Amino acid sequence: MTLFQERPIRPMLAKTGEAFDSEDYLFEVKWDGLRAILYKDRNKLELQNRNLRDVTASYPEIQDIRRQIRSQKAIIDGEVVILGDKGTPDFGRLQTRFGLNDHERVDIVRGTNPATYVAFDLLHLDGKDILTIPLEDRKRKLRNLVTEGPHLLYSEHVEKTGMKYYKEALKLGFEGIIAKERDSNYSPGVRSSLWIKIKGSKILDCVVVGYTAGEGARGSTFGSLVVAAYDKNGQLVHVGNVGGGFTNDSLENIKQRLDRIVRKAPVLEGPIEAPTPVIWVKPSLVCELRYANITRDKKLRFPRFLTLRTDKKPEDCRLEEDIISQ
Repeated sequence: MTLFQERPIRPMLAKTGEAFDSEDYLFEVKWDGLRAILYKDRNKLELQNRNLRDVTASYPEIQDIRRQIRSQKAIIDGEVVILGDKGTPDFGRLQTRFGLNDHERVDIVRGTNPATYVAFDLLHLDGKDILTIPLEDRKRKLRNLVTEGPHLLYSEHVEKTGMKYYKEALKLGFEGIIAKERDSNYSPGVRSSLWIKIKGSKILDCVVVGYTAGEGARGSTFGSLVVAAYDKNGQLVHVGNVGGGFTNDSLENIKQRLDRIVRKAPVLEGPIEAPTPVIWVKPSLVCELRYANITRDKKLRFPRFLTLRTDKKPEDCRLEEDIISQ
């Protein structure tokens, strides 16, 4: 049995919001990577992703940070990232490492795309859970616990000045910031306003529920993806169709994935506006979209495809009421 299988912890989640100043919150940059809980037990170290899967073998270089965590046992929340030339996360390069477990292939890819673990919260230390102590105290303990190096960083924060920090983070190339209430407990698997994610552009994870038949140059692939998200009642609702943002390679890759999950019965109720017939698929693929805003009838305006998110589950795709246009 692995370390995390003995006591799996689902990461605490954030709601979406706008930039603000507050003495009650700490502000960190938002790291665009693979969310991972790190478990250390003496000389053994394991990584668990947000879906409670073991991803330790995919990032062997992170084993080197065991000596940089000055404790016998620890459970840390953080993000696996690949840093670009400017020191900001490059999610596209990180994707080349998703799902790789073969030692030879991992060794080849990590040579050009080495991973770094960014630690931002401490959940357990040397036999004692510290989930219920204030965030500010957990971060102080974490800062004193770790020594930074090529494969380990500590996520610093600022106090009070969230607006200025947000603007500076965007200038540096980060996708946004996270505001965290300084006195808050750590609530595994809970999404609340104790943590607020503030992105520079509006991005939403959506479930692919179908696609429209392609025409012309796209006759062999598809015209657009039919996408949905879960509303506050847990109902899967149609949020629009996305036809832009694809490369020739991504069109081919996604079409191959879609062909394997085609189903006859519609996934959504009611008619779907589309210029060509809709082919329904099992709602198992997650894609990340950029959009202008969301209308009152829960449709994305000017959506554009960014990437598939193989690290996320369909149920992670939530349409929060506070991001819908009023």
